[in-house]
Amino acid sequence: MSKRYSRHTLLKEIGKEGQKLLSESTVAVIGCGGLGNIAAAYLAGAGIGHLILVDGDVPDVSNVHRQIFYSGNENNTKSKVLAEKLAVLNPEITYTIKEVRLSKKNCEDILSQADLVLECTDDPICKYLVNDYCVIENIPLVYGAIHKYEGYVSLFTNSDESQVHLRDVFPQPDLNIPTCSEVGVLNTIAGIIGMLQANEAIKYIVGFGTNLTGKLLTYNALTYDQFVLKISKTWMQDLEDIWETTEYTPLDCMNVMEIKWSDAQHNVSAFKWISLLPASEVSGITASTCYFSSLQKKEIADFAQDTPTIVYCRTGAMSRSLISSLLLEYPYLELYNLAGGYVQYQKEEILGSSPK
Repeated sequence: MSKRYSRHTLLKEIGKEGQKLLSESTVAVIGCGGLGNIAAAYLAGAGIGHLILVDGDVPDVSNVHRQIFYSGNENNTKSKVLAEKLAVLNPEITYTIKEVRLSKKNCEDILSQADLVLECTDDPICKYLVNDYCVIENIPLVYGAIHKYEGYVSLFTNSDESQVHLRDVFPQPDLNIPTCSEVGVLNTIAGIIGMLQANEAIKYIVGFGTNLTGKLLTYNALTYDQFVLKISKTWMQDLEDIWETTEYTPLDCMNVMEIKWSDAQHNVSAFKWISLLPASEVSGITASTCYFSSLQKKEIADFAQDTPTIVYCRTGAMSRSLISSLLLEYPYLELYNLAGGYVQYQKEEILGSSPK
């Protein structure tokens, strides 16, 4: 047994046998952002034998206040960057990098080998995708979510049909919950909830302490109020039928049309342009860009109502999410997401694919 885990093995609740269970486990972390990067770091430190890191997004500087393993200047995906950082933290375990967005098509390939899954994304549709797949396949799931100053954690063991899961708490996704980019989020709440998810995973794998099976922990970072609510079994529908008839389209991909700079550059004046980046960080893309740092939906809708409008951010993720959210309220708008965002635009300029 490695000296690295000696402080674990001194604990009678873990010991050498418990540490061996951790080293033999495979855990999948879905989403390597605010929750996932913290949870994965503590799982790696604890000696989880194999970590599967799933995230196809590139770090964005507006998120690094809570995604502390990134600078916001990376060109690689969060999953790849995080794996490289964690390999330094603990080179004794193995890592699998999945540089994709989890979907109904790829979740079996990614999750079927996992002994335990941590759901760490901020997409409500993805949370139900992961929940439903894990329930059907009897894979234990540690659920985590944050909103502004609050966080939520639960453990769904999914051992049989009588066990509670996400749909017993929230039967359907709430697509009207504002995103972090709209209402903000305290950076420390992401760290607290991410660590609680890792803590729950470690306890479950080793089999010690009191876990959150059939319970929902809620934590408020403003007041330090913490409650553990009991969850009753209320969902009685056929989940396999739900699975077969649901596409699980991510919220930020719903009805969002994308346009490449190589296509838009030939007729720049035909569009209005909205940047979610500060004006000081943008140059060259178009002189007619309007900057909306406050992300006020009504103001953006009024600006874009009469003309096809291209929205862009650093990598395309935030602008895609904003467009999807706008279209739920203003479906008449003709909005396009700039594929790859400002980073991709700069790459095309460097490669000389755009006319000077």
